[in-house]
Amino acid sequence: MSHFNCLLLISLLFALKSSAQQLPLPSGAYEFSMLPVVKNDAGEKRHLFNWPTKTLDNFQVDIYTLFQDKERTEESSDFGKEKLVLVIKGTLEISHANEKQQLTERSIALISKEQQAHYKNTGADNAIFYVIQWDSGNLNDAAYENSWTFIYDEMEFKSNVKGGRRDVMEAPTKTLSELEMHITTLLEGEKSHDPHVHPDEEIIVVLQGEVEEMINGTPYRLGPGSMIFLSAMDPHGIRNIGKGTCEYYAIRWTTDKDG
Repeated sequence: MSHFNCLLLISLLFALKSSAQQLPLPSGAYEFSMLPVVKNDAGEKRHLFNWPTKTLDNFQVDIYTLFQDKERTEESSDFGKEKLVLVIKGTLEISHANEKQQLTERSIALISKEQQAHYKNTGADNAIFYVIQWDSGNLNDAAYENSWTFIYDEMEFKSNVKGGRRDVMEAPTKTLSELEMHITTLLEGEKSHDPHVHPDEEIIVVLQGEVEEMINGTPYRLGPGSMIFLSAMDPHGIRNIGKGTCEYYAIRWTTDKDG
C-alpha cells in the first residue's frame, strides 16, 4: 500500500471514530455478574459507560464495592457533575459539603454539582453502590441547591394488584428539567406493563429477584445489581420471571433537549 493510501485510510478511520463518538448511547442491558471488575485494596469497581445520550452531554455509571471499614474519595474530575448514589447492599456513609449522611440498603442520595463526595463503608458487610452522574449542559437557577437523601425504610409502600410502588421524587434538579424516581415491586409472574415508548430516557436498577426486560423486541434476563438503560422512544417492557417478588428502581429524566 502506498504512503498516500495509508494516510487516507488512517484519516478515514479517524473520521469514522470521531463520528461514532458523537452517537448517543443506545438502549442496553448490563448484567451485574458479567461486568469486568477492577480490584484494589479498598474494594472493587465495575465501569458501565461514560458517554453522551440523546438528552445528556455526558452520562457515566460505575458500581463500587467497598470492603468493611474502607473509604473512597471522589476524584476531582467527578465532582463537577450532578449525581445519584444508590446503595445496592450494605450501609454507606457519604460526606460532602460539610454534611454526613447514612444510606442504608436500597436508599439513594442526589448530590448537587460542585460537591466532592467521600464514601465510607460503616456496615458489617461489603457495601455495593452505584454512582450515576451526568452533565446536561443546563443550569436551573430556580431548582434546589442542596443534596437530597431518600431512605428506603422511610418510603411509603403503596400496594396494588401487581405488587406495589414506592414514590421517591418528581421534581426539577439543578441540571434537569425533571427527575422522577420510584421503586416498583412485582409479584411472581407479573409484568409492569406491555412494551411501550416515551420521549424521556430511563434507567432501571434491579434490587431483588430476576427480571426480563424486552428492548426493541429482544429479551434480556437480569439479576440483582444489574442495570438497564432505555433511550428515548425505544419500545420496552419488564416482567418478573423469578421466584417470589422482584423489586427495581425506575429513574427517568427530562431536559430542555427533549422533544
